[in-house]
Amino acid sequence: MRATTACIPCYLKQALSAAREVTDDPETQRQVLNEVAKLLPDLPLENTPAENSTYALWRAHEVLNCPDPFAAKKHHYNELALSMYPDLEGLVQSSENPLQAAVKVAAIGNIIDLGILDRVDVDLEATFEEVFAQDLAVDETEPLGAKLRTARRVLYLADNSGEIVFDKVLIEELRARGLAVVLGVKGAPILNDVTMEDALAVGMDRVARVLSNGSPMIGTSLKTCSEEFLQEFRRADIIISKGQANFETLNETSAPVFFILKAKCLEVGRELGAPMGEAVAMFNKQGDHV
Repeated sequence: MRATTACIPCYLKQALSAAREVTDDPETQRQVLNEVAKLLPDLPLENTPAENSTYALWRAHEVLNCPDPFAAKKHHYNELALSMYPDLEGLVQSSENPLQAAVKVAAIGNIIDLGILDRVDVDLEATFEEVFAQDLAVDETEPLGAKLRTARRVLYLADNSGEIVFDKVLIEELRARGLAVVLGVKGAPILNDVTMEDALAVGMDRVARVLSNGSPMIGTSLKTCSEEFLQEFRRADIIISKGQANFETLNETSAPVFFILKAKCLEVGRELGAPMGEAVAMFNKQGDHV
């Protein structure tokens, strides 16, 4: 997916979010925005939005002198999501269609803003039930199930900390079907994306082989990934991709990618063929696997 002019305000928004995680000082926050703004004229629209966002965030990290502004928040949301895990697992175990239920649970992780679940007035059980009852805007779980029956290896691309606990439920379902699962995580901290440290903190190594993609970029930038990761990418019968940034960086590949995400902006919604705010579970339109 190529960037558009509509993506530019988001680069500044992400930089400001990083600054707010580190300092309450408005002058420092303004300095971060000023320095990131200097990069904007040189960020090509031919890049993916995720790639340009990475460059903006790297500059914010430099100004803040902090390589991982979201470290505390990642830890917090991992702990919060782990407390929800029994309920998530129960949704799948009680379902007549465990695969579809597990896909929806994974989607819930991308749909719900975990920040709202910090509020004392939020009924967690009711929130889960409300979101779980909603239909996905595009749901290709049935062809996924058909593909899985002949598959052996799945590469699962993680998105955010906290959300990864929701992914754990789907990975366990894949394992129950006899599939070997490799979980791909980021090679270095960026935003609240899952790194090796985050994955191990929630026990993902007990349900999958956890592999760093060797890249510090947002999404999955294949040109910056390690050869070890690329070998897994090529060997996988199915690649399950979580989140918007992974979609932005992989939707033009011909690989057998199954995307699970919420369209969080109009540009991505247009690419997905779904309204902004809706969630989808669908195969890559560029692939030859459907």
